[in-house]
Amino acid sequence: MVVTTQPYSLREGHRMSSSHYSCAQSSCGCPEFSCPLPEADISSLQEMLSSIRDARKPQARQYDLVFVLGVSIVANLAGAKGYEEIARKASDMSQALLEKLGAKWNWFKGRYVPPSKATIRRVLTKIDADELAAITGKWVAWQSPGKPGEEWRIALDGKVLRGAWTSENDQVTAFSAMIHEAGLTIGQVRVPDGTNEITQVDALLSALPISPDEPALITIDAAHTQDETAEAITKRPKWNYLMTVKGNRPTLLRSLFETLAPLTTGKPDDVVNEYKRGQYKKWRLWVTDASGIDFPGLEQAAIIIRDTFNAAKERISKEMAIVITSSASSEMDAANINKHKRNHWGIENKGHYPRDVVYREDNDQTWQGEGPLVLAVLRSLTMSLFRLKGVKNIKERTEWVAGDRDRALYFLTT
Repeated sequence: MVVTTQPYSLREGHRMSSSHYSCAQSSCGCPEFSCPLPEADISSLQEMLSSIRDARKPQARQYDLVFVLGVSIVANLAGAKGYEEIARKASDMSQALLEKLGAKWNWFKGRYVPPSKATIRRVLTKIDADELAAITGKWVAWQSPGKPGEEWRIALDGKVLRGAWTSENDQVTAFSAMIHEAGLTIGQVRVPDGTNEITQVDALLSALPISPDEPALITIDAAHTQDETAEAITKRPKWNYLMTVKGNRPTLLRSLFETLAPLTTGKPDDVVNEYKRGQYKKWRLWVTDASGIDFPGLEQAAIIIRDTFNAAKERISKEMAIVITSSASSEMDAANINKHKRNHWGIENKGHYPRDVVYREDNDQTWQGEGPLVLAVLRSLTMSLFRLKGVKNIKERTEWVAGDRDRALYFLTT
């Protein structure tokens, strides 16, 4: 089932300012990264989860869907890597936490009882992954920091879930959309078996909770530098693209290189210096009008040369990238082209890295039903919950939550 969400505007004061999302202290007086369980208000998250369709027959619902999803999210906040770990981390959740998540009282055992591994697997494999992604993505977008009229900056990126497979023994690929600076995932679709990400750009764009009349910049890797992708983006009135051009478009690359190469003998239009992990990096950018080059919507082209030096200022590497954008110079100057391209490259650290290092996603051998994509969506939501509270080191914070599941409540509050 493919779910399409009705576009809506988040620009009429709906998007949360950073003062609303960076800390819950203003509402409950909690110290950093903690929240007294009775005062934790998770109603917004639960209301969102309650809108997800439950495919089970009413007589088969021992646990409410909202409760199973809530338990799964808390387990993910504690670093759970699959059905078994979700169940194990749920098994020793406090009675107060289970009650807060919506557990029903078990009169036979005289306590709240968490769902078993079999129940968790059965429930999660029956959820429509596209619907879950659409609803959670819209909710995350609603919580994201921003101001009315501000441009959305969205990176599109695909990831093969290497350990998972489909019932047809094909690999599972998730194609996602993430807000640049905040690192929040607001859209995700599954790439159908036998196809690739390139065919799913329009589907992912249509699933985003952003109106075509809101300004948005879509950044994307070189594999997607296709006429169809450019047209899918620019057919939305206020959306623009920023793409990299490589050897998969040889004619376009040659035309751009011939136009841009002479510029590098002069002064760069923008220079950025960075120092990270014992390395110095210098990003030099030259930009020019490219509206005469044959590519849909093309307005500007730029060449970026990135030099990397060690602590002794000795050159380690030199890389070159050619980027194109449908934004005119009046909308995007050289400094912003440089910034947005660097932010797109940083998505690898915000998306793939925590999935592989924290959640060992490539080792998860889930295959049944919608399970692989549902777990991927829950991981995206979990990482977004951390980032909405300003967390940068997700691995460290999952270990902290694992020490006391009640601590997860801080990240469920809005």
